[in-house]
Amino acid sequence: MAAWRFDRWAGIAVSSLSDVQNYVRAVRDAPSLTDVGLVLKDATRRFRFDHFALAQKTHVVGGMRTVGAVRLTDFPEGWVEKLANSSFLADDPVLLASERSVAPFAWTNLGSIIKLTPRQRAYMAHARSAGLGEGFTVPIHVPGDASGLCSFVMQDGSPLPAESLPAAQYLACFAFEAARRLKRAAAQQEAADGPRLTQRQLDCLVLVARGKSNWVAGQLLGLSEQTVHKYVEAAKRRYGVSTRTELVVRALYDGQLSFGDVLN
Repeated sequence: MAAWRFDRWAGIAVSSLSDVQNYVRAVRDAPSLTDVGLVLKDATRRFRFDHFALAQKTHVVGGMRTVGAVRLTDFPEGWVEKLANSSFLADDPVLLASERSVAPFAWTNLGSIIKLTPRQRAYMAHARSAGLGEGFTVPIHVPGDASGLCSFVMQDGSPLPAESLPAAQYLACFAFEAARRLKRAAAQQEAADGPRLTQRQLDCLVLVARGKSNWVAGQLLGLSEQTVHKYVEAAKRRYGVSTRTELVVRALYDGQLSFGDVLN
């Protein structure tokens, strides 16, 4: 099999099929959803995309589509906040197309999968204004279980790196399965009561527990230093604690963090 080759974003080195396999091993061995997201972010840049998003599972509730328990992304913060609004998300044509297709697709080909409504066209125009241009989405369907997608996206105006698409598809499947496994394991460990942290709060808390500053955590997660501070403070309020050390201890005690998360 011929090796895929990609320019590293820093221009220092190129990667081959063995590097793609290294990313697959990294998501397989990831101890937390945060780590799956960090691997995907690194691979996204290596494959010469600008952003990624992985989501499990799209539901239809009252005629509106919503994203399920797993959502990992480094989309611009303003766009992620908009996606928290389920009525806005209901017009996302990528979600609908991923339900209708088993094959990966470029966003420019959405019209060949579904008939785009004016609201859906407006949604994509809003995405472009937020800095999300052409995308490549890998639909994932597990019969009788989970479904979802993994998208790799370019900033507005930049074409997809065609030579990277096979590697992106390959990694997307393994990353989705790793995220699904980790979420299922976490759900089994959840206590019936007690505070529950959001995924973004956990993302920040994992890095705080590893001794990262707000600034470093923000760089790794694609967030501002102030946003990381906001998530950590919100987590502290949920637990009713005043220090980060108390927060980490309580989260470890409750099983929301594991020692594998902290010591990795």
